[in-house]
Amino acid sequence: MERPEDFSLTQNAGLVGASKFVNILGLLAASVILTRLLSRSEYGNYEQVWLVYNSFLPLAGYGLSSSIYYYSAREEKRSVYSSAVAGITIVGVLVGIVLAVFAPLIAHWFGADALTKYIRIFAVYAILSAPSLMFETIFVTERRVGLLLWGNLVLTVLFASSILAAALVFRSLTIVFVSIAVVGAVKSAYLLFYLFHNGKLRLGKLSPALKAQFLYALPILIGGIAGTISKVVDRYLVAFFFTPDKFAVYAIGSKELPMIAVITGSASAVLFPVFSELGSKEMRGKFIEIWNNSISKTGLFLLPLMVFLLFAANDFMSFFFGPKYVVSAGIFRIFLLLLPLRLSFYGQALFSLGKQKFYMYTSIAEMFLSGVVSYFLLRLYGLEGAAIGKVIVTYVQVVVLLGLLMVLLKSNVVEMFPWTKMFKLILISAVGLVPLVFIRGMFGNVYMRFVVEFVVFGVVFGGIALATKSVRIVNIRKMRFVVN
Repeated sequence: MERPEDFSLTQNAGLVGASKFVNILGLLAASVILTRLLSRSEYGNYEQVWLVYNSFLPLAGYGLSSSIYYYSAREEKRSVYSSAVAGITIVGVLVGIVLAVFAPLIAHWFGADALTKYIRIFAVYAILSAPSLMFETIFVTERRVGLLLWGNLVLTVLFASSILAAALVFRSLTIVFVSIAVVGAVKSAYLLFYLFHNGKLRLGKLSPALKAQFLYALPILIGGIAGTISKVVDRYLVAFFFTPDKFAVYAIGSKELPMIAVITGSASAVLFPVFSELGSKEMRGKFIEIWNNSISKTGLFLLPLMVFLLFAANDFMSFFFGPKYVVSAGIFRIFLLLLPLRLSFYGQALFSLGKQKFYMYTSIAEMFLSGVVSYFLLRLYGLEGAAIGKVIVTYVQVVVLLGLLMVLLKSNVVEMFPWTKMFKLILISAVGLVPLVFIRGMFGNVYMRFVVEFVVFGVVFGGIALATKSVRIVNIRKMRFVVN
């Protein structure tokens, strides 16, 4: 039987990806359920609460997770884990207090009085779920991706079923948020039990490593908060200038596809420690080789997905979220233009080279620029203008990050990307759309039509990709491990 340390990067990324897929599938299931059982205004409130929460605590988790990857290769793991869990718990309590105190003010800004109660419930969630933000990082570092996968599977079923029960039986958004808080507490308990049981958690006095980890994570945290706010500043503007009903339309259109977060997140989680090691040894050639390989593999999924969904955006919206959200398709298409930027991991690459402060500065600059550009375009073009502004500023930031990365690696834009492979995938994807033009008029039922379109596109793309050797059988065989 294979041991985790014997798995290739692709296989490890596949397991982490499967875990992420299960986790994100739960969030998607919640959206699918609630968009059908709640009014657009109520669903808008649901998304607004997540918007506020995701602007703070998860970013602290991201910063401390980065410090775990960095220090676990250099220090005793028990000390590193203990410091990270203690740090995120402290931050969770502080965020919970802030949310509870400022809930009425936030609700007033958004013009939705009901948010006060919902945000205060989420303040409890912030405190109880804080340790669970280290969930994936610790299990990946421990090479216990099997436990990560099964844990996420059980918790996702619990999450989706509790939301379904709350929405169906009680028809109450309050009970939905209470259910989410309970599941967050269970996830934290699962992680803490593993750490205690395996002697990976130090009780009592805080570890001296906490200060070092916090100082390492601080620029990433500040940059992450700025980066996240810049990513959602368009949502804040929409929430401020439009009703919860309109915000629901925008939130659905700007929602990231589960497969995108799965593919990029799992690859990032596996590659970050590798980049960190190569960066410390100044192995420039190997660094660029793995960078290019990761782009090729993520592009194999994301580029065809982008081309297909640009064509089938209306059917996609109706299939997953119901007919009342077809109006979100235009916004969804605008955000699909960001997919080419998701092929690479600019922030993680810079972190591994010790340039987390530069990322912090660019994220702060992006936050302000995104706010200004999105504001003016929103005033001119409405909801679509906010989305266009976000896309433009994101491209500008990536150009800056890529420029620094090329300087550090003494590389150039030709060497950094597998251009031929990417253009080839886009061309094959475009050819795969041709049969769909004729299929579209054959089905009146949107559910059947979308499934047929997806299957036909996949078959045509896969056949041409194999025939032109854009996909090789050896890569498919490596992925067989994930299925097993």
